[in-house]
Amino acid sequence: MEEFNWELFKADQSEFEEELTRSAFENTYLILTGKATYENILDKQSMQPGSIDQHIEAAVLFNPFSKDYNPTFPHLHNEVSRIELIDCMIEYYTETEEYEKCSELVKIKNK
Repeated sequence: MEEFNWELFKADQSEFEEELTRSAFENTYLILTGKATYENILDKQSMQPGSIDQHIEAAVLFNPFSKDYNPTFPHLHNEVSRIELIDCMIEYYTETEEYEKCSELVKIKNK
């Protein structure tokens, strides 16, 4: 019997975590800039229109199920402040050299 390859498992897990992180930043960016709503993202991922409870989950950097969630200002319902969230996103997009996104986030931050 072959032994389980823990190194391959750890590599797959790390890759999954990176993809999940990227997805959370991208989805949050789209919502904050008004390019998508949480519902649009869910529809796109699940490929089925309908109520939110029928969708596959989508990674975001805020809690879309908060009682006071407002799709126009999702970042206001995060456990961290609005400024901290946007600063974190700017730092992430600086590291990935996506400066256009940084610029848009700075404009949102300054509003």
